Amino acid sequence: MITILSCSTLAQAVNIYRFDEVIVTAPSTTQMSDESLASVTVISRKDIECSQATSVTELLINVPGIQISRYGGPGSLTSALIRGASACQTLVIVDGQRLNSATSGIPEFQYLQPDQIDRIEVVRGSKSSLYGADAIGGVIQIFTRKGIGKSQLTVKTSMGSLHTCEQGINYSGRNNSIHYNLGANLYETAGYDVTNDNYPVNLGVNLDNKAYRNKFITGKASCRLKSDTDIEVSFYNQTGKTEYGGYTIDPNNFIKTYPYSAYTLFERSALNISSVIPVNTIWLSRIDAGYLKDQNKQLGKNYHPSAPHIPSFYETKRISSLWQNDIAWGSNQQLTTGIDYYRDIVASSNTYNNPKTGDQKNSRYNAAIFIQNQTQLNLSTIQFGLRRDKNESYGFQTTGNITWMVHLPKDLRLAASYSTAYRPPSFNELYYPDSTFSSGNSNLKPENSKTRELELKGLYSHGKWSLSLFQNTIDDLINWTADTSGKFKPTNVDKARIYGLETSMSTIFKQWRITISGTLLDPKDTTRNTVLQRRAKQYMVANVDYNVNKLCWGGSFRAQGRCYDDANNNVRLAGFAIIDMRVSYKIHKEFTTQLKIINLFDKKYQTAWGYNGEPKGFFITLIWQPVI
Repeated sequence: MITILSCSTLAQAVNIYRFDEVIVTAPSTTQMSDESLASVTVISRKDIECSQATSVTELLINVPGIQISRYGGPGSLTSALIRGASACQTLVIVDGQRLNSATSGIPEFQYLQPDQIDRIEVVRGSKSSLYGADAIGGVIQIFTRKGIGKSQLTVKTSMGSLHTCEQGINYSGRNNSIHYNLGANLYETAGYDVTNDNYPVNLGVNLDNKAYRNKFITGKASCRLKSDTDIEVSFYNQTGKTEYGGYTIDPNNFIKTYPYSAYTLFERSALNISSVIPVNTIWLSRIDAGYLKDQNKQLGKNYHPSAPHIPSFYETKRISSLWQNDIAWGSNQQLTTGIDYYRDIVASSNTYNNPKTGDQKNSRYNAAIFIQNQTQLNLSTIQFGLRRDKNESYGFQTTGNITWMVHLPKDLRLAASYSTAYRPPSFNELYYPDSTFSSGNSNLKPENSKTRELELKGLYSHGKWSLSLFQNTIDDLINWTADTSGKFKPTNVDKARIYGLETSMSTIFKQWRITISGTLLDPKDTTRNTVLQRRAKQYMVANVDYNVNKLCWGGSFRAQGRCYDDANNNVRLAGFAIIDMRVSYKIHKEFTTQLKIINLFDKKYQTAWGYNGEPKGFFITLIWQPVI
């Protein structure tokens, strides 16, 4: 949401080695990732190509501190849990537009196509003082591709198991001061049997494979005017269909359910226009305007006549604007301040009413002011930030952060930080219509968190490493609980306390590139004295790649311990370990072939009870990049 080119990068007091990773998410101004005071991971375009990923989920699952929970196969609802925070407590941004749903609060990033992504920046830790709502666990910011250098055409075709096929085309380049990119992708798969009988309502649902289709078009153009003003316009549109196993409830017997073939039709369109204006030699001003439209239709067929499926839909329109100013007001001072505004407009098969007034509630706005200052001292850096939000539904929220980093000998850095954050109730939680089974609660308060972190990181000639200790305390957790009549209603009843130890290492040595990360987590629901659901206490990821001449091969290993699927810890999900392999070979200066095998040993696993993990599969790809 907040991205800006800095007028200057503050000089560092010590010499460092870099992987040439530029970030904008953590500081809200452009800087090298090694200089960031936050825990950050950058997935570059080169990383995406090397991984041969077919979904954003495959990319995020290799990031330190992230656990993935998925309700089925490709295109199914997917949650990214950063350092034990929930899916709703993770803010996802795509080309300046907040992706978190206004109705459910969950960001539906599973539809994005890696072939049209330039890079992904993942910041772990609370960032509400910069980005406002939802940034309790962290921020995932995704940037679509842009043109750099001479014109380049890329044509890609893939096929694999489960009748999977993908076609993509991308054209990008630069003409004087104009950069441009245009791309399109089509991904289709017959899918696999995503459900099992572990979950009682899935009985009879797991009868066939669940297909998925996704069409993605994106474009971006930017230019620099004679006044050194930069203007950028970007857009994307995606449409598709996801099948899943559904069930209806017998109106005469609430315990009895009937399976049917359910599917979702989705469409998302976004447009963002930004302008970066150099006011003078020390002051950059940025103006952003954005529009996002998100549509979902839940449909079905082959349902039981006594319990028919009732179609549903929702549509969210989000209009946003940002005015941000970056001022280098001293040789060692960098000030960032601005105004942030967005309005959500909701249309749905459900009618949202405010029970306090009786009026229909189909929109709300959020306006905020923010300020952040970073001071570079001789051997340390201090950063503080403050943000004040005013929301139409729940009033004012103030969040802040302070970070102090000390530069130690031998290229070591020690950073300590304290921050606050919040997650507001969604439209469903506030205004869901009163029915037999559930209703909303207009008296809900936002969830609030306090995060403390201590990080030690080192830089050396062939790589870098980091070790982080963190604690996140979350109050007023929103949970749907049954009242005395059996009706489910959201209330601020729960509290959580999360302790964690996170470590990561990456190195480039000759033809080898190795990255390893691991997390130990103690995610506790202090209200019930249980483990937070779907949070494994141990998980790790390792990636190894080897390049020699025209050949590149590598593999990924990820493992996580057991966890619980429910809040009361009655349903346990077993731990698992997965190995993926990949190889690519440049057969000609214009042609490259790739082969990827996922889940090499066909491990059976679940990240959500009743939903099977992806089975063993392969993908073969041919890439053509003609010389233009």
